[in-house]
Amino acid sequence: MVEIIKNPNIDFIGKRKFGFIFSAVLLVVAVLIIFIKGPNFGIDFTGGVLLQIKFDKPISTADLRNSLAKLGTENAMIQSLGAENREYIIRAAEKNPVEFARALKEILAADFPDNKREFLREETVEPKIGKELLVKTLWSIIVALVLILIYVSFRFDYRFGTAAVIALFHDAIITIGVLVLTQKEFSIVIVGALLTIIGYSINDSIVISDRIREKYKKMRKEPYNTVLNTGLNEVLSRTVLTVGTTLLAVLALLIFGGAVIADFAFTLLVGFLIGTYSSIFIVANIVSVWEEKFPKKKK
Repeated sequence: MVEIIKNPNIDFIGKRKFGFIFSAVLLVVAVLIIFIKGPNFGIDFTGGVLLQIKFDKPISTADLRNSLAKLGTENAMIQSLGAENREYIIRAAEKNPVEFARALKEILAADFPDNKREFLREETVEPKIGKELLVKTLWSIIVALVLILIYVSFRFDYRFGTAAVIALFHDAIITIGVLVLTQKEFSIVIVGALLTIIGYSINDSIVISDRIREKYKKMRKEPYNTVLNTGLNEVLSRTVLTVGTTLLAVLALLIFGGAVIADFAFTLLVGFLIGTYSSIFIVANIVSVWEEKFPKKKK
């Protein structure tokens, strides 16, 4: 295997305090942001209508809001795309989203007859379906975490399984905090990105756990922290190469993928960075503390 870091000898376990403090700060900040600002739920979860409209001629946000006011809608979100004021996204939480979309098209046609428009995107979700989808989403994440805990516990060690799931919560909370901070729309696409991040992070944790298990068989007489450090250092080059190539692909999606996939790519970018950090600095260090407090008897 190509090694970009020759014979690394980093004391990850000895410096675990700094990793724990850094993670604790990130988690506290992320939780505060989530509770203070709150997620920007998309219509997938709230129900309503989303229309992406492109006009031939520039049009102001105020003109669009005046048209919406005729429908009795005052809290609709109007987002301008680009500097030309020709393309907009309109979001509105409506009890009858299909009827609202139809009425809005008629109002725009009447208010701006000389300004041709193209509807690039149209999404409507009933409020009841949105709530059901949110519940199913939460359950899918919980089930995924439980299955991961069971698999890693049986495959390696229950301590690694527990540490891996803790790290996944760590990754998810911090990533969601960044999404809330940047006011990204929390949609079903973002849920897919979060599940992808969970899969990527657990894959890293499994690779590291497997290497530590191999080293433990050969280094039974060595202190457990030495075994952990050796395993982490031996997979460091692999981890850096893997995350490097993955991030290049995600950056390409973010830059060239367009507005539709931008939030998905941004979420992956943040999550992969956090997940790589946690697989190195969190999982093994949790196991290290566990071993010191409750040492496992050597067979």
